[in-house]
Amino acid sequence: MDKIKKRINIYNSVILIILGICTIISCRRIPSHEGIYGVWKGELQGMELLFKFEIDQTCVLSFRNKASDSVETINGNFKMDFSKKPITLSVKNIPGLNHPLHTIVEFEGINLIKLANFSPRWKIRPISFDPNKSMNLKRVK
Repeated sequence: MDKIKKRINIYNSVILIILGICTIISCRRIPSHEGIYGVWKGELQGMELLFKFEIDQTCVLSFRNKASDSVETINGNFKMDFSKKPITLSVKNIPGLNHPLHTIVEFEGINLIKLANFSPRWKIRPISFDPNKSMNLKRVK
């Protein structure tokens, strides 16, 4: 009878440990809109990137060519869908463009994000990250 009680105690301990680990994993910080707000900076293929996402869902995306020092700026309204995996990001109402821009985003901490290349159409947006084409951005504000 003592052997059975010891086994039950061991099984109960194992179950409690597994439940504890599951609780810790499930309580990780879940990304939300608040996580994207701010100014982000990075580099990609000779371009300096400066992206600003505002609380009113507007954004400014600046691309500075380091060789020529020319700057291209895109203004628009952004929308993120956190129900999708990976998280999708769309920029719409862009003056001078007759189409929106679509990409995916991954939060790699509270001050680091990764964006895939932008696509002009939703159906051909990236669905995974290409290490050679991904934009790694660090929060500066």
